[in-house]
Amino acid sequence: MRVSKEFKVGLLVVLGLLLVFVLVNTLKGESIFGRDREFYAEFDNSSGLQASNAVQLNGVKVGQVLSVDLHPNNAQKVLVKFSIQNEELQIPRNSEAWLISSDILGTKALDIRMDMDKKEVHAYYEDGDTMRSVVEKDIQAQINEQILPLKKKTEELITSVEHIIVSVNSFWDTTAAAQIDQGLYEVRDAIGTFGELANSLSILISKETEMVDKILTDVHEITDNLASKSEQVSNTLDNISAISDTLADSDIKGVLTEAENTLTEFSELMGKVNDGEGTLGALLHSDSLYNELVQTNQSVQSLLEDVEANPNKYVHFSLFGRKVKGVQLSAQEEQKLKDMLDE
Repeated sequence: MRVSKEFKVGLLVVLGLLLVFVLVNTLKGESIFGRDREFYAEFDNSSGLQASNAVQLNGVKVGQVLSVDLHPNNAQKVLVKFSIQNEELQIPRNSEAWLISSDILGTKALDIRMDMDKKEVHAYYEDGDTMRSVVEKDIQAQINEQILPLKKKTEELITSVEHIIVSVNSFWDTTAAAQIDQGLYEVRDAIGTFGELANSLSILISKETEMVDKILTDVHEITDNLASKSEQVSNTLDNISAISDTLADSDIKGVLTEAENTLTEFSELMGKVNDGEGTLGALLHSDSLYNELVQTNQSVQSLLEDVEANPNKYVHFSLFGRKVKGVQLSAQEEQKLKDMLDE
């Protein structure tokens, strides 16, 4: 079948138009087959945002700006219409559309920022909804925000340096120079004094080195003795432990209780004695025994004096076998009586 030239020309025109349509939609970022979801955002100022600018999520382009116009109901607002090409992308209702600068040249774009802190998301934006919008500070504003405080501090620093320079210039005269030279001389003298002190300290250390070595040797010997006596120390500690165990096992409380009871009984007994009760109390509180003892002593003393003065009255000796009168005493009894009289 032979094809005419007119058909070929018409087919080429149709194909060209189709190619142009595809290229235009591709450049615009629109889908070729099918309709993208559309959303809206409101701003106080467009800040240079234009149609066909990118709509991105985490730095990835997911759509484009379709139009930037004044809000039909409020001329103080700017209504931005944009599309999302990814049909599977679900945007939670707590997400925000940020107007940002996508590069250092200040090209504007919309950045979708999702708040994924919530564990569960129950609602998503639907086609035609208006998202919450936020305007990010542009690069110039951020630079100004960082540079202005630095500029202010720099100016304050320059002012302070100027004051310091003026103060130094006013101070730096002939008198000040002389005072500085005198201060330098004093510093030099002080350094020399410190040097002499260091030399004296070095000599003292060298002299005391022998004593320090001796002290260290004595300490070493003490530690050796302690180490050699460790077994005896251990035995002593064991004995102390055994004694403490014995004391812990013994009925110390019972002994103390018995001692307390004994002291109580003794106190009661002394109370009775003080009150004159019993034989001992009667002896302590009555003078009759003392008087009787004194009287007996006086009688014995009188008897001894009478025996010494008149021994024949009580003892009679017979040399010729005469009849003995009085009390007859043996030789042993006579000797005891003589000793008593001598005393």
